[in-house]
Order: sequence, then C-alpha cells, then structure tokens
Amino acid sequence: MSTTANTDVALMLLQLIALTIPPTVVLIEQLRRSENLEWQLRKVSFALVLSSVLLLIAAAIGVLAYFVTAVGLSTAIYAALLLVVLGLVPLGAFVVVLYREHRLEHGP
Repeated sequence: MSTTANTDVALMLLQLIALTIPPTVVLIEQLRRSENLEWQLRKVSFALVLSSVLLLIAAAIGVLAYFVTAVGLSTAIYAALLLVVLGLVPLGAFVVVLYREHRLEHGP
C-alpha cells in the first residue's frame, strides 16, 4: 500500500480514536462512582459521554469509508476495520444501560 497524505491522516484518525476510547471508559467509571452529583448534572454527563461514543463511531465509519473507496486493501483488512467500528457499538449500549441504572438509583 502506497501512502498518501490522505492515507496518513486516516491512519492518524484511527490512532486518535483508539487513544480516545480508554479515557472515555475511565470517565464513565468515574461518573458511575460519583456520589455528589445532582440528577440534572448526571443526565448532562451521560449525554456528553454518549455523544462522545457516537462521534467516535461516526469518525471510525468515516475512516472506514475512506479506506474502502480510496485504498485497495485486502478483504481481511476491511473485515478487521469493520470489526473495530462494530466494537464501539457495545460501548454505546453500555452507556445507555448505565444511564438507566443511574436513573433508577439517583433519578426523579
């Protein structure tokens, strides 16, 4: 695979997505353990985390779309990239489940 500026940027975006996921998970855990937050602030916090996860998924789909259209990779690489994107979906589902749990415990 020959590299171009677009390919280099797409690879950097994938690295950025990969580096962003662990801090997001840590923030979710800290939010889960917080005792002092009012319900409204919890709702806003969960909305921010969920939007972050959804934006990460959208960015990963964009990078995947670039690789599919512009770079001739093997089918195995495309499958692996698709699995990376699909791997972010359970994180979003986890945030939704966690929000429901928090709502029952701390909500109105």
